[in-house]
Amino acid sequence: MAKEARYGGKYKYYRKKLPHPETGEYTYIYGRTQAERDEKIAAQLEAWAREAEAKDAPYVWQYAAQWFATASASMSEDRKAAVRREINENILPVIGQKKLAEVNSDDLKAVMAGRAKYAKATQEKTRQVLRRIFADAEEAGKIARDPARRLQTAGGRPAAKVDALTDAQAKTLLEAVQGLPVRLFCLLGLYAGLRREEIGALRWSCVDLDGPAPHIDVRRACRWIRNSRPEISEVLKSSAAWRTVPIPPVLVSALREARDALTDDQRADSERCVLVNRDGGPWTYATLRSAWESVEARSAGPVRRRRKDPATGELVTVEEQKRLGDRVRNHSAVVTIDFPVTPHVLRHTYITRLILGGVDLKRVQYLAGHSSAKITLDIYTSLMGHRPEDLIADVTGIFAPDLPPDP
Repeated sequence: MAKEARYGGKYKYYRKKLPHPETGEYTYIYGRTQAERDEKIAAQLEAWAREAEAKDAPYVWQYAAQWFATASASMSEDRKAAVRREINENILPVIGQKKLAEVNSDDLKAVMAGRAKYAKATQEKTRQVLRRIFADAEEAGKIARDPARRLQTAGGRPAAKVDALTDAQAKTLLEAVQGLPVRLFCLLGLYAGLRREEIGALRWSCVDLDGPAPHIDVRRACRWIRNSRPEISEVLKSSAAWRTVPIPPVLVSALREARDALTDDQRADSERCVLVNRDGGPWTYATLRSAWESVEARSAGPVRRRRKDPATGELVTVEEQKRLGDRVRNHSAVVTIDFPVTPHVLRHTYITRLILGGVDLKRVQYLAGHSSAKITLDIYTSLMGHRPEDLIADVTGIFAPDLPPDP
């Protein structure tokens, strides 16, 4: 034990060397008097006791931070940002100051009640994060029972219905963007069902056009973190996204045409992306945005433009209505698209056509890269066997006997 009293210059002080109860590291406590030193010793021991208690029985905000640090290691950057946002904006404001072990199902229902005005798909994101946090807490022995086990969404408005393009609309879209870089992007969505990040990361080494079964290997994803430059990695949305997609002749032809347009040096670079900038690198977010603006420029509907006010000469914003047949500004093409279309609609159209074509559900799940058949069912169940041509035999078979006899 250290001496009770020491001298530092002309001052006499008392010191105590305390080992940390867990790490064993020493902390030196000083006091001008023994009473002052003993009071500081008691405060330090109490602080360590609180630390130990907090570790064994943390608050929700403490455990959520610890959980996120570990769980996010295997997440993509987009997924990290989404989960961080759910925790900080939707979960912690409601239950962050409660002890983890004290949270019950009613507390979690209160979290979901705050999300009730949003679509069910939006609520589901909050519910999934809660389920993971508390399931992992139970597995780690932090809580006796997972209160999120039976947690449900709190009603909410249905998600906006997204309509797939008809065959005629898909043809119209491709004709409208003929000769533009975005046309190949549209073809990859319509005929291979690739997500936009999968299209952005597609390399020629993953495209087989000459074998007996032309196909695309989905092996990488491109992400634009905060709209910055592209980052390509082998971290896909899920393990199911790693797939091989056979492609039909219309897409084979377009890809072969794009490959034939490459120089010999470019063709020799198998790691070159299918969609590239002028510098030969993958599309940046700005390139993607600009490419899709060429689709929007060919769409009918309201558009805002900057005009000079003839009276004042100042620039003002005016809204114009574009109609079919109107000329596109700065382009020779005419507006031919009078239906909503987004990059996701392209993929939605691909999956819809597979289902309506009678492709087995498990095969649709694989080709779409869905992690479970439930996802495919939840989104596309309304299409399965519900078309008039699918149901007409059932209806006529039941009601045909009710027809009055011929006179």
